[in-house]
This record gives sequence, C-alpha cells and structure tokens, in this order.
Amino acid sequence: MKRLFTGRPLRYLIIGGWNTVFGLVFFTFLYLVLGHTLGYVVVLTIAQVVAVIQSHLTQRLFVWRSHGPYLGELARFSVVYVGVYVANLLLLVLATDGLGLPVLPSQWVIGGALIVPTYFVQRGWAFRGHSVAPPPSKVEG
Repeated sequence: MKRLFTGRPLRYLIIGGWNTVFGLVFFTFLYLVLGHTLGYVVVLTIAQVVAVIQSHLTQRLFVWRSHGPYLGELARFSVVYVGVYVANLLLLVLATDGLGLPVLPSQWVIGGALIVPTYFVQRGWAFRGHSVAPPPSKVEG
C-alpha cells in the first residue's frame, strides 16, 4: 500500500487528478456554452480531444518521464483514450438517456471513475518498458 502513494503511482494520481479536473472543467465550460446547440456527444468529443493532448504532454513529462519516440507514444496513448472515450460516451448515454440523470454530474462521476483503469493501461502499453526512464536507484551505505 505504501508503494501506491510514492514514486510513479503518486505522480500519476497528482497529474491524473489535474488532467481529470482539466478535462471535466473544459467539458463543463463547453457544455454550458455550446451544449444546447451541439449536444453533449459533440461537446464530449471536442473536450476529449483537447484533454488528451494536454494529458499526453503532462503524463509524458511528469509521470512516465519518457524519452521514447514521441509519435509512437502519442499514437498508443491516443488509442487508449479512444477506448476511454467510447466507455465514457456509453456510460454517459446510459446515465442521461437511460436513467434520466443530469449530464454534468454524470460526466464528473464517470470521468473520475475512469482514471484508475486508465493508469494500468497506460503503464502497461502506451508508456511501456524501454521508453520509460528507470526509477532512480538507491545507494545503500
């Protein structure tokens, strides 16, 4: 349990939290400004594209500290977020159209819930092994 709150997992929680809040605030802004004309599906799509670009940069620099080929990582990262987008969209449609829940609170709950499974996919695939800077070694004396 201690390992969960140190090193890369801690950085992911902090940066992932920031990225989640950024994406949700941006979605909320777009929904309040454009939602009545574009609908929540288009707003979610626009917000997701912007949030993924921002998220990739922050995760690459601060969480994974990657030096791997940029375009390959961006492509893998984006594929992961296509899956996140589809899951998000399906859950949002279920919550709003299926259960009659309001869009904004539903999106905030769904967006927050998707952060944990996304970490494991990013760790195991998008920023995999050789392209991630190794953790600093401890010198014992």
